Amino acid sequence: MKQKVRGKIIHGDKVGTKLGYPTANLRMPKNKKLQKGIYVAQVRLNKKNYQGVAVIGVPSEADGKPKLEIHILDFDRMIYGKWISANIMQKLRDLKGFSSKKELISAIKKDCKKTRKILNMI
Repeated sequence: MKQKVRGKIIHGDKVGTKLGYPTANLRMPKNKKLQKGIYVAQVRLNKKNYQGVAVIGVPSEADGKPKLEIHILDFDRMIYGKWISANIMQKLRDLKGFSSKKELISAIKKDCKKTRKILNMI
């Protein structure tokens, strides 16, 4: 699977930020068939390329609608209102619930490590 998405970064629920993994949140593109899950992403923002982990399909706490959010590796700046594009690539895993915050953080850390490994081989 490789799909390109583009959108304006909007405010999210701040869950990723509270866990130490802030995300760029986008409205779910209506014209794309994106399967729920965790994916490797190549990101373009402010004319620069970044590596990222995309999360597709987690419902927003605010409105219950599924969303697309991308944790940009090695990046932590305020970018609300900026336009971002991303190539959603290889699936890392399915979405799943975790029994603790510690377990979730451990899974995110593994997703980031796998993403670096995959994108550094390209």
